[in-house]
Amino acid sequence: MKKITLVLVAMFGMAMASSAQYTGHKFFDNWSIGAEGGVSSNLHDWDVPNGAVAGINFTKGITPVLSLEFQLQAGFNDDANWNWARKSANVVDNASVYANTKVNLMNWFGGYKGAPRLFEIQARGGVGYTRFFWPSYEGIDTKSGNDLNRCNVKLGLDFDFNLGEKKAWTLSLRPAVILKANRDNDPYRGEPLGVGVVCDNESGCIAYSHNCLAQVTAGVTYHFKTSNGQHYFTEVKPVEVTKVVEKTVERPVEKVVEKVVEKVVTKNVGNGVTVEFALNKANLTNTAKAKLNTIDKGATVVLDGYASPEGAKGYNVKLSQRRCDAVKAYLEDRGVKVADTNAHGAEGPESQRIVYVTIK
Repeated sequence: MKKITLVLVAMFGMAMASSAQYTGHKFFDNWSIGAEGGVSSNLHDWDVPNGAVAGINFTKGITPVLSLEFQLQAGFNDDANWNWARKSANVVDNASVYANTKVNLMNWFGGYKGAPRLFEIQARGGVGYTRFFWPSYEGIDTKSGNDLNRCNVKLGLDFDFNLGEKKAWTLSLRPAVILKANRDNDPYRGEPLGVGVVCDNESGCIAYSHNCLAQVTAGVTYHFKTSNGQHYFTEVKPVEVTKVVEKTVERPVEKVVEKVVEKVVTKNVGNGVTVEFALNKANLTNTAKAKLNTIDKGATVVLDGYASPEGAKGYNVKLSQRRCDAVKAYLEDRGVKVADTNAHGAEGPESQRIVYVTIK
């Protein structure tokens, strides 16, 4: 038991550590509700179903790998509650509650792809409590009344089919084995009256198979929408982080200096033209296009791009390169050959937002 606990703790820690890679893991995210129904049978007589079972499940997804499940279940018209051929006078013969841990084996070993797969397998295990509502028989002293309480351990698999583009609904087949955890003295064990007893002797009654229940249910689950707008975990995209950095670090610097740097200073390039740009822009104005139109078709030019000194060095180099690319595309479209482009960025405090076009 100690080893199993340590394994579960390690799995929980691993799954929690991976949650930082995804959105949609707030407390009110990734809740779901499901309903199920099926049959159960004692493993000692597994080919004779005891009766019907039905239940509801509440699940909280912790990560794409790990989730926690709270389960309520009832048994109906059991002809043999575990290992006794007696039928309760109640419609509901027993009621159970379970707390389960679920591990998505597909996401654990195959990795989470940003959305649930069409078909997934989950391992499920937990502990629970069952209350049996026994009938009353004259002459049998049950000491604590005619009902029976048991602690159980449930182990099973979920075969899930996630439906639709939104993956909001799941159909499941859920086989499980339920093990009796406590060794109580059942009121009808042995053969004091020889009536309605499944096993015919004390040693047979305590056989391990008499304390195990096989169960197969099918169910449907609805996954509530999370804070990320989906019904499941979504991946954090690094490109979004880049955009935020550009918006909060580089552009505000340009905007602050825009109020100070207003005059554009140019230099005489001799045989060529000077193309000016607006602050933090790389698009050609009508004035810039008019200057470029003065260059004859078939001419060969060299481009040197610059930026004003307000922004970061690396950003200024990229900005001046974009300006050169804009001029190059326009000239080549007019039939002018561009032999070379040079992106200088900002060179000194008087560097300006310019591309020099030198005719060779």
